[in-house]
Amino acid sequence: MNNAYILLLSLCGLNLNAQTEAQLDSIFQQHTTNLGEVIIRMDKPVFQQKADKMVFNVESSTLSEGSTVLEVLGRAPGVVVSQDGELSLRGKKGVSVMINGKLSSLSSKELANLLRSTNSSVVKNIEIIANPSAKYDAAGNAGIINIVLKKSVLEGLNGTVYVNGGRGRKNRVNSGLSLNYTHNKLSLYTDYSYTFRGEEERKAFDQDFFDPNQPNTLIKKTAQTYRTSEPLTSNNFKIGADYQVSTKTTLGVLFDAKIGRYENKSKGSSQIYTPIHTLFSDIRSNNYNDEHWYDYTFSMNGIHKFSEDGVHFDFDVEYENSKFRSLQTQLQENLLPSSENYPNRKGKIPSTLQVWNGKLDFTIPINEKQTLETGWKSIVKSNDNPSVYELEQNSQWIIDPVTTNHYDYKEQIHALYANYKIALDHWQIQFGLRNEYTDRKINQKTTKEEYNKNYNKLFPSASIKYETDNAHSYYASYSKRINRPSHFDLNPFRFYDDPFNYWQGNANLKPETTHATEVGYIWSKYLIATVYFSQTHDVMTQVYKYEQDHTILVKTQENLSKSYHYGTTLTATTNPTDFWTMSTMFNLFNNKYKGTYEGTTIDSEQLAFTLNAQNSFTLFKGIKAEVNAQYFSKSNIGLYKRDSYFDLSIGASTPVLKEKGSIKLALTDVLKTNNYTIQGDNFNSKVKQEYNLDSRIFTLSFNYKF
Repeated sequence: MNNAYILLLSLCGLNLNAQTEAQLDSIFQQHTTNLGEVIIRMDKPVFQQKADKMVFNVESSTLSEGSTVLEVLGRAPGVVVSQDGELSLRGKKGVSVMINGKLSSLSSKELANLLRSTNSSVVKNIEIIANPSAKYDAAGNAGIINIVLKKSVLEGLNGTVYVNGGRGRKNRVNSGLSLNYTHNKLSLYTDYSYTFRGEEERKAFDQDFFDPNQPNTLIKKTAQTYRTSEPLTSNNFKIGADYQVSTKTTLGVLFDAKIGRYENKSKGSSQIYTPIHTLFSDIRSNNYNDEHWYDYTFSMNGIHKFSEDGVHFDFDVEYENSKFRSLQTQLQENLLPSSENYPNRKGKIPSTLQVWNGKLDFTIPINEKQTLETGWKSIVKSNDNPSVYELEQNSQWIIDPVTTNHYDYKEQIHALYANYKIALDHWQIQFGLRNEYTDRKINQKTTKEEYNKNYNKLFPSASIKYETDNAHSYYASYSKRINRPSHFDLNPFRFYDDPFNYWQGNANLKPETTHATEVGYIWSKYLIATVYFSQTHDVMTQVYKYEQDHTILVKTQENLSKSYHYGTTLTATTNPTDFWTMSTMFNLFNNKYKGTYEGTTIDSEQLAFTLNAQNSFTLFKGIKAEVNAQYFSKSNIGLYKRDSYFDLSIGASTPVLKEKGSIKLALTDVLKTNNYTIQGDNFNSKVKQEYNLDSRIFTLSFNYKF
């Protein structure tokens, strides 16, 4: 009878999707096990929801091949990427990004460039942690996104080579090679990737101005249109080693280098109408921005087990040196000589960021059911940013004293934490406390102004989970979070996009703190429902100021007194047929902002929702297909509102070369409906900004493992 049963299994395929809290990354690796005549295949699901995080398995997604990490994040449930690369989670801004569990110290602009230049082929999965415990950094009041990179654990020499090409409005190419060698106690690994991403975007900025004494009377309007070419090239290197010194101690070293270049070639026109039917000014502009970055990271890590009962500590020491340089040229042609002239402008903006990062984590099992986690972490960073702007006068370039600036920034963050876990029958309880001390010094060397600030804050967290015997569970969690302004947000120098638009930091910007809580219900792997609420104090929000005399739009950040973010999510995984798996996430939320800005009371809110449906199909002869549809309704971003948009992407893959290789085809934004438009009232004016993104991309990829 047993022999007949084994023979029956050899004639059929068995697909399993499973999860367990004991798994290190909560998702099974795809593998094939030969048990005589029995072959069992297990595939990772693309999305998997756990009580404390959503796991997006990038390496199982056909649509993720040939993409950048930033583009992949835009397809993750609940994640929205702005046109500048800023991330929001479940409709809330202030997301912290970790790479392999290490918090990034880059500004949002620098981080966006890094994620744009990193190919998705090196990513294993993305963890979306909405309510982290005290063990994590308190940074990120909307939660944490942890990008987990691939690392082989197979014995001997093995590796992966990949190449892909894509076409949107411009061409794209990615290629890379990774090698791993493991023998006995030693593991060596290295990888290299090259990325070229061509991109073209079209933008339209409009603003209407009203008479302050007669709010319904339109007195002036501006219209700006631009077409940009934005090629990006990057070379990323990594080499590392892990060595098992003894049965209790393992040490590792890593060197990581990222070298890239980004260009922004922009041509546009700007018209001013005042009175509204009279063309007062007509300017043609030709702008060029050339950015280079050189990012080098050296790190050492290790783990030591004190005893067989599980007492151990982990340590990690890291040094990062990141150099950034931007060269700008902005040329203007005035088509109406009688109107105001805007001088040609050049800018040289170098920046050097240095970060020392050290942490020590202890895990102490008290008994079989209780565990204490405790540790320390310190971050010491500095940023030196001397920016020089020049204006052309009488065919000569002279330094502009108004915009030239030397900015020196230093920050230290020191943290201690304790986290206690206990498991009692059906209950899992966790609570912790984290203390973080922050010391920040800003020195405006040009103006001889200093801004010093230090503060100490406590960040409690707690969670409780109850599991029944029939695959139902219930949980609740609370945490206090902080979102500190970056060195870029605090830098009051001007970063010009063109003569009529520039970004300016705010040295007086305060960090925002958030109290967040949620409750939820889980039914096996099929369903999870969550209700969440958070309140943020001193909320940082983007605002637009206007230099009336020069018709220049200034983008900056200010603190409002409070914001409220609450909503509910519903995630369901179903198998309509034996070859079709569908994961759906629905998020209904409301953002409410309150405060005072420039003497005006702010009370803005918007009920919004997002819907994500990921469909995976297993077809004949190993062919797989994916269809990913996302809809985002109108939502508010601080004082302004983003219009609704829709994204539909499709892909297919087939195994080749005895299943060691694969060929994949993908098409993103099939209907060309993923654009970015914001608009709103801006104190006696209305603003509308439209970005026609280069989002419809066709990609052909080849991947081979050996």
